[in-house]
Amino acid sequence: MAAEPVRVARVVSKSPWLGEDVIDHLGRPAIVRSVYDVNGEHTAVLTSALPAIKGGEAISGEHVDLLSKPGTAPAFPGYQDKLSELADLESTLHSVGATEEDALHFRAAHQALKPYQLAEYHLRQALIDQAEPGDRVYLTGKDWYATIVDIGDHPLHDPPRMALRIRLDNSALSEEPHILQRHPDGIIQLSTLMMWPTLGLV
Repeated sequence: MAAEPVRVARVVSKSPWLGEDVIDHLGRPAIVRSVYDVNGEHTAVLTSALPAIKGGEAISGEHVDLLSKPGTAPAFPGYQDKLSELADLESTLHSVGATEEDALHFRAAHQALKPYQLAEYHLRQALIDQAEPGDRVYLTGKDWYATIVDIGDHPLHDPPRMALRIRLDNSALSEEPHILQRHPDGIIQLSTLMMWPTLGLV
């Protein structure tokens, strides 16, 4: 299997989205804090206007074409409906009687949605690859914060970085004290799939 290419995130300093109150594709209010170009795709870093308990994320990312402002439509409308259609097409492919035409429709739909489906992942991974020891990260899902301890000499730490050694904040350790039983210093190695560099925003 070919190695995943290393992507570089470059700040788009004059993006018209900067500082805007927006709605993401799930209908959640957020604020655009920065915009990056990752291999030609512009993806916004958002901070949520909703608390975590109501489904908000302290920091997340979304392709700018999926963002909208109150009363306006996104540049790429109907994203959720298109995802459902893609899932239906995939189910058809696994059914008896699937045709080559079904396969062509699925591939076309998949290619059309791919930049939007992968935008957040590609930006997050690019930022993680550019992070340094001492940088702060936000752990999605848990609503925890941590500090990168070291990059280290380990295959999973080479770009694209699949895991990093981090020290969880005391608030996280107090929430799940059993972690300290196995890791008395609070340092763990964790997959980067749920990490966001805080970028000094949160």
